[in-house]
Amino acid sequence: MDTVHSRKQIGFPERKEEWNQQPAIFTEHTLKIAGHPVMEDWEIGYMDQLAEIAASKGGVVLELGYGMGLSAKAIQDRGIDSHFVVECHPDVVQKAVQDFREEISSSRMHILSGFWQDVTPRLQSGSFDGILFDTYPLKEEEIHGIHFWFFEEAYRLLKPGGVLTYYSDEATRFSEKHMEKLTEAGFHKEDIGFDVCEVTPPANCEYWQSNTILAPKVYKNI
Repeated sequence: MDTVHSRKQIGFPERKEEWNQQPAIFTEHTLKIAGHPVMEDWEIGYMDQLAEIAASKGGVVLELGYGMGLSAKAIQDRGIDSHFVVECHPDVVQKAVQDFREEISSSRMHILSGFWQDVTPRLQSGSFDGILFDTYPLKEEEIHGIHFWFFEEAYRLLKPGGVLTYYSDEATRFSEKHMEKLTEAGFHKEDIGFDVCEVTPPANCEYWQSNTILAPKVYKNI
């Protein structure tokens, strides 16, 4: 099943604000919004790998996109000082608060409500030891490479030596365009790498069909 075709067929809102007016439907295994499969629990191993990378420096971690909370839980299970989560959808924000009430009360987690494009410019440069980016595309041009738009902001927000990871949308290697976007944002080629993560999406998965996916490891030069 082709990801681009399936997402175009479902359709996108004319304005991103309309996304938040559609209910977030959680089941035991999935999250859907406006008919889009935002996340499924076959991703749990992959999300754990991304969390391991994002939390590898300890300190303060920024996560963009809560989804089903798979990576948030994995980050919290690691030895970090604090964890900021940016999430745009009100139902998903409410779920995050329910899931992590204790962590929020103890200031190990902070929920920042809004679209990342509106929230992150208010965050101080060089504030984060690790960043995990996994938001859902809300326009056709974002279907593959939604993370490209975030790279420059990630570079600004990372501390020197900090690490960026994200849902890569690539199975075995970075494309030439992908590498260009990272280097244009300020990252150096020698500081860009990845792990190949094995996954087992179901045959009817609408957004991923390969049995591998890349877990990026992108460091800000010290």
